[in-house]
Amino acid sequence: MEWITDELSHRYEPLTVGAVLGHETHWPHVFAVMKALAGRFGGDGVRLVVAFD
Repeated sequence: MEWITDELSHRYEPLTVGAVLGHETHWPHVFAVMKALAGRFGGDGVRLVVAFD
């Protein structure tokens, strides 16, 4: 979907889980490390804390 207001052009593109967390991103590597840590230390002790700047 695309629309224009004043001099700005806007485009809406729906996001999918695959687009955000798919194989083209770095997230599979993060989840692989988390899975390995959970396998060694137990799932209760593994957390992902993220900060965006």
